[in-house]
Amino acid sequence: EGECCSICVQTGDLNSDGLVNVLDVVSMVNLVLNNGYAQAADMNGDGEINVLDIVAIVNVILGDGRAADATSVELNKESNSLSMNANGYIGGIQMTLSHGEGFVLDLTDDAMVADYATSGTTTTLVIVKPESDELFVANSDFVITDMIVANSQGAMDVVYAPQSISLSKA
Repeated sequence: EGECCSICVQTGDLNSDGLVNVLDVVSMVNLVLNNGYAQAADMNGDGEINVLDIVAIVNVILGDGRAADATSVELNKESNSLSMNANGYIGGIQMTLSHGEGFVLDLTDDAMVADYATSGTTTTLVIVKPESDELFVANSDFVITDMIVANSQGAMDVVYAPQSISLSKA
């Protein structure tokens, strides 16, 4: 009680080096992209590893020294790019995209970590602590099939403004 034995794992310390830092964030992003699981990565204890856990570990690392949380966020799709308009701090974004073969993303460089993994016609991406409005540009069209956008407190509601809306005959 009160002591950690050799098999004890500190929550958030994915590489077991005794520290919780950006190396653990990168490891957690890789778990999300590869559908992996590690008990130490489940920061919120919900049995899943996703961007909410990543935001929680970033909060541990950064403490309370960040800007005010966003209360609203809007995603805007223009041509083959996606940008956001938020009124404060966004801790992380996780999306699943559906697209054609040969799909390639150019993710923002202005984030703590940004990475993606593609399998066939599905891509999962994670952007941690984005610092710019532009999230990515793709080489072809895509559809967002699932997304989580989180401030430091958890998941947020998102307004998604697709490029175009069309009506066709029934």
